[in-house]
Amino acid sequence: MKHHNETKKQLILGLVLNSSFAVIELIGALISNSLALLTDALHDFTDTIALSLSLYANKKSMQKPSKTKTFGYGRAAIIAALMNAVILVAITIFIFYKAYQKIIHPERVNGTVIFIIALFGIVFNGIIVLKMWKTKEKDINIRVVFWHLMEDVLGWIGILIAGIVIIFTGWYIIDPIISIIIGFVVIYGAYGIIKEALDVFMLAVPSGIDISEVIKEIKRLPKIIDAHDMHIWTLGSNHYALSGHLLVNDAKISKTYPLLCEVNKLLKKKFNITHTTIEFECKNCKRVCY
Repeated sequence: MKHHNETKKQLILGLVLNSSFAVIELIGALISNSLALLTDALHDFTDTIALSLSLYANKKSMQKPSKTKTFGYGRAAIIAALMNAVILVAITIFIFYKAYQKIIHPERVNGTVIFIIALFGIVFNGIIVLKMWKTKEKDINIRVVFWHLMEDVLGWIGILIAGIVIIFTGWYIIDPIISIIIGFVVIYGAYGIIKEALDVFMLAVPSGIDISEVIKEIKRLPKIIDAHDMHIWTLGSNHYALSGHLLVNDAKISKTYPLLCEVNKLLKKKFNITHTTIEFECKNCKRVCY
């Protein structure tokens, strides 16, 4: 719950600041007649949509399981992260296209207005990025929003530099060149998010968890002879599940319960695995064939 509330606060902060600055940027674009600023204003409005989607998914993920969604809605945040990452890549490709056009046909813009708006952009988006820096690795949704806003910060730094160069040299082509460099950095970040989201839907072992290490730790517990058929997957952000078979000496169900509690305690403490389905087997058990 604490993690959920922190995520919600950061998404709301990002939504308010980003949407506010998108309006300021649009006004600046109209005053300076700058296509670059207008394009980035549309980009910021897209970021606002991404933040809204993430906020909705974050709220949805906290709903209790239903009769048809027995695992709950934890993956709503993963779906939102995947959609946002794809949008991020699409926007970046569009920026590449616009940059190519500007290289072929450089446009005259007001460097002073660009410089001033860029300063505001760095401050506005920089505040949100700094807020998300420490928590971005804890939640995939925060991470994809972080990369949306990091693209903005890097873009504004590039625009700031471009504004200075344009003011003193009139070399307009610097703007699209910097945009292309920033775009490659952003696509690299988005690729990691898309890969992680797809791994979740493919029921892959979560990054940071070594299944052989999990088996090794379980086998260290007394009375456990072996562990096999282990499966570990992600239910939602920082919510992991495990199913598997544990080989023990023959015992009544009531005798295995304390051992089950010990296994669950170990999995939660060392690997943050909180949902388990464990089947006990004994040496003399005859496995049923289906």
